[in-house]
Amino acid sequence: MVENDPQLIDFVKFPPIYSISGKKVEKMPEIIEMHNTMRRMLVDTRQLWDAYRDAWKRRQSFEGGLTWKTSNGRDYLIRIYADIISKSKKQTSLGARSPETERIFTEFKDGKEEATRRVASLTARLEEQARLNKAIGLGRVPTIAARVLRLLDRTGLLGRNIIVSGTNSLFAYEAAAGVLIERSLMATEDLDLLMDARARLKLTVDGLEAAGLLGLLHKVDRSFAKASSAFRAVNRDGFFVDLIKAEPTPPWKEERDAFGEKADLEASPIPNMRWIANAPKFQTVAIGEDGMPVPIACADPRAFALYKLWMGTQDPTRDPVKRGRDIAQAEVVASIVHGHFPQLQFEPEHLSSFPKAAIDLAQDRPDPFFS
Repeated sequence: MVENDPQLIDFVKFPPIYSISGKKVEKMPEIIEMHNTMRRMLVDTRQLWDAYRDAWKRRQSFEGGLTWKTSNGRDYLIRIYADIISKSKKQTSLGARSPETERIFTEFKDGKEEATRRVASLTARLEEQARLNKAIGLGRVPTIAARVLRLLDRTGLLGRNIIVSGTNSLFAYEAAAGVLIERSLMATEDLDLLMDARARLKLTVDGLEAAGLLGLLHKVDRSFAKASSAFRAVNRDGFFVDLIKAEPTPPWKEERDAFGEKADLEASPIPNMRWIANAPKFQTVAIGEDGMPVPIACADPRAFALYKLWMGTQDPTRDPVKRGRDIAQAEVVASIVHGHFPQLQFEPEHLSSFPKAAIDLAQDRPDPFFS
């Protein structure tokens, strides 16, 4: 049984800041390599997730229904669907009954049934996998953040119109590297979502312009409400979701600052956030505290490290309490890049979204930034 793997007992019992040796409590390193069992389970989960997403997308292609309707003594094949904005039922005729419309009806019915069965089967397998993932300590992403990210992925926003910014990015870097980062560097009670004000919205996003981002958050947790700050939503447990964006260039340039109507969240412009917004994207699948897979799209880890280093050492407006954590996060991510992502080099030409001053700051430091 996975639960009884002797290699994992100490880790699962004492995750992941301290290990116990007799009566002495010793600080563990900031990065812990995943055990082989954990790596295998992570790979299996990602493969299941890929299969599930493909099956779900196919099932979505059969949304609505087909039925026969008699008019003036003739049968017509009718497609029934929901309007994206109003949610009201709509219908359109696909033609009178004929060998062709009979074929369309049969293929639709059979395809929908097969797709529904496949989604159900893969959902059951994911739920079983989730129990194993939790048992060996793979679950990392806070449950509420995980649920928000899954929904953003399902709507097509994640990686296109929105990426993760801030501490939650660390869950992507550790999962991609097959390591576990010390929990004190990961702890967070919020989720920063960086909006790309330049990207056009996909028209297939179901009702987004009417419901907005806040409406999507309500599908995750009905207790989410707009906070006193227009860019922030908070739920009953005090978990924050912040919508931010890069300051426009030039500052007076008009850009989108919300996804929905005026009641929606309005993205707060952040100085120097364009460094992150213009950096290459990094996408992977991590594991939530519920054991289920979590798609994450965020900035390239090199960009994260440089930005955090700048915040922790050069930003005069930064809360002094947060500066030490910024630097520690920058160093641990840079260390992961050097040790686990050989394809990602800390070279100025690969970090063109950053000003020379930020690159010089990292180059002047010893390991683990520029070699």
